[in-house]
Amino acid sequence: MSRANVENFYQELLKDSALQEQLRTATDRDSTAALAVELGKEKGYGFTLEEAQAYIDEINANNVPQGELSDELLESVAGGMMYMDDNCQTNRPC
Repeated sequence: MSRANVENFYQELLKDSALQEQLRTATDRDSTAALAVELGKEKGYGFTLEEAQAYIDEINANNVPQGELSDELLESVAGGMMYMDDNCQTNRPC
């Protein structure tokens, strides 16, 4: 049941900007997990520090791109911009 509580707390966190601001005060994974346990308890969600840490690790692992970045994604990350106008008829930086 605690896993479900962590997930439910995370779903509430995604919708609550004030809760997000509170959690942003944490400086690393362990302090984030500890604060999540405390805030979760205040909201009625019971889960352990270890469960919070495991959930954070899972979220982080799922958000890391695997393999090589596509050229399009690499350009967007690097700040490149592609456009076409009257003076430039190709889809390349002009």
